[in-house]
Amino acid sequence: RRICLMLDASNSMNSPFKTSRLPQRADSEQNAFVTNVAAAERFVQMRMRGPYRDLVALVEFAADAYVVTPFTNDYDNILMSLSLIGDPHEFASFPDQQTLIAKGIEESVELFKAFKYLDATGNLLVIFSDGEDTNAAVNGRPLDDIIRGAVDAGVPVYFIRTNYNKA
Repeated sequence: RRICLMLDASNSMNSPFKTSRLPQRADSEQNAFVTNVAAAERFVQMRMRGPYRDLVALVEFAADAYVVTPFTNDYDNILMSLSLIGDPHEFASFPDQQTLIAKGIEESVELFKAFKYLDATGNLLVIFSDGEDTNAAVNGRPLDDIIRGAVDAGVPVYFIRTNYNKA
C-alpha cells in the first residue's frame, strides 16, 4: 500500500484530549495534537509488525499543508519525523493556525501524483484531526468536492477524529 498520513497542527488541536491507551510524551500536556501524533505512531508501528512493506508519507497541515516526509518504506524515518513534529516547541511554532482540511487533502493527492501512484491500487489517505475546519473550501471548491476528487483519483480518504464534546 501507499499510505499518506495527514496530521492537523492547527490551533484547535490545543484542546485538551487525554487518552490512557496511547503513550504520551512526558514533556508535554495531553492535547489533541499530542494524541494525534501518538495515534499516528501507533498506526505506523502496527504496519511495521504486518507482513507488508507499505510506503508511508507524512503531511502536516493547518491553513497550508507541508510534506514532512515523502513516501518511504523506512518506518524509522517516519517515526522520527512524527517525534520531531510532536515536540511541544515545534507544535507551538507551527506557522499556520487556521484549519483547511481541504488544503491538506489537495497537497496529499499531489504527492500521490508526483510519485505517479494514482494508477496503482492500494492507495489511501488517513487524516488525524479534531475535524474543526475554519473554511471547508479551497479556491472555491468545497471540501466534499475535494474528497470526492481524491476518491475518484484512487485515493480513499479515512478520517480519525481525535477530540470529543465537539459538534
